[in-house]
Amino acid sequence: MPSIKVAKCYKPLFENDYKDFALPGGRNSGKSKTSAILQGLHSAIKPNEDIVIARASYGSIGDSVFNETQEVLESIPAFENQFIYRKSPYRIIRACNNSTIYFMGVGGSTNRTKGFHPLHKVGLVILEEAQELKSREHLEQTMATLRRRFGEDCKVVVVFNPPAQELHWINVWCEEKKKDKDWCVIHSTYEDILPFLNDRDIKEIRKMYYENRQFHDYMYGGIPTGGFGAVYPMFRKDRHIISKQEYDFVIQNSDIRPVACIIGGDGAVNRDSTSFVPLIVMSNGQIVVGSIFHHDPKINGQFGYHQLVRDFVNRWLDNVCVEFHLGTRQEIMMAQERQMNITVLPIYVRVDNAAADLIQECRFFMGDRCDVGAIKKGTIPEMVGTVQSALCGDNIVIIDYKGHYNYVKNQFEPRDINYLAEELSMLIWNEKQDNYDPIVPNDDSDAFTYGCRFWYENIENISWFDILKANCISTKMIYDIIKR
Repeated sequence: MPSIKVAKCYKPLFENDYKDFALPGGRNSGKSKTSAILQGLHSAIKPNEDIVIARASYGSIGDSVFNETQEVLESIPAFENQFIYRKSPYRIIRACNNSTIYFMGVGGSTNRTKGFHPLHKVGLVILEEAQELKSREHLEQTMATLRRRFGEDCKVVVVFNPPAQELHWINVWCEEKKKDKDWCVIHSTYEDILPFLNDRDIKEIRKMYYENRQFHDYMYGGIPTGGFGAVYPMFRKDRHIISKQEYDFVIQNSDIRPVACIIGGDGAVNRDSTSFVPLIVMSNGQIVVGSIFHHDPKINGQFGYHQLVRDFVNRWLDNVCVEFHLGTRQEIMMAQERQMNITVLPIYVRVDNAAADLIQECRFFMGDRCDVGAIKKGTIPEMVGTVQSALCGDNIVIIDYKGHYNYVKNQFEPRDINYLAEELSMLIWNEKQDNYDPIVPNDDSDAFTYGCRFWYENIENISWFDILKANCISTKMIYDIIKR
């Protein structure tokens, strides 16, 4: 067999004892070609094992991984006349023993792979363009099904181009695997395979480096940059997310205090999540997003709006009032009985006008403490523009509680990523740029947007901090106090 050259960065794929590999990287970094070479070598070394090559879209397999695999196999003289190439369905079958290279589409139903029954044990699995999968669940379900068919030393290779959104599920997944001792993560760029690129490719890539460095880093460096199709490319973890300890520090070491609360609500009983997002308006004009109410009926069960608000949202509202010293209903009642004066801050609840039943339940159970109404919505681009302006002006910070309180189960559930921050980072436009791409959940971000729309529809509210400065009132941004 002739010698086959691969880039040095990919040698662990062929020489290492790892069984699980993640291959993130930019375009023109040789990931797919190297995976095809791995398939060819595996076919030669272990002819009695099957191989699975998967991609989200089955329709794109013929023009991509199938042709590339066929090209590699036909380039090896020892394989001449050994394989039968079929395109309906896509299969490459070894004539002597029927060992097969299976090509699968796994991007639809998570049950799609459950009927898979290969003739031999599977010795190699390659998942191409894994970022095209809708969710981590699709990846986990696919691998859980295939593992039943694994041979003793089956090798798994997950290949993907990192999406621009830093908190996209596959970028988060990859960061986890970097800390997992059972996984080998190989990040590659075009610089790793320079000897294999032609002069024209190199010239165009370097031109991009000088003309548009950010796009170059995303496209060819495989670095999440937050832009390119993102609804909120200006959203950054280091600027817009603080810890609960940092919030407490600001309250203890400055004169900044809550002065009002806006609650945005988005309702869905059967399929999507019901969400309430509290926007705490601070005395310096900034908004702090507190603990979110997030109910996923697929996980925690279905409840009518009456029961949901009565049993769960009510308790959540009381906890928000306690945490930010807004004045609870119990405190107000006790103060009235004792003829005492207490601070009671206004709370405005604005819910999607499409959820008329939810609005009615909120008025019934929360109307004694909150001003409840439907949000006067604009078009999606208009509402997004309002939020973008607030984020660009550093008007908003989100408290990351390192988890979420589940009011149905009455327990705190640790979570690596804040629900709202995750959605703001992942939201992308559809092809017409007039609505969100439905691939990304947007329940919490919608509730957040409704709250922002209500408050910042008054342009003076978005310039509150500037107005204070113009009036020579000494006040600071939350970020500056934390970094002091």
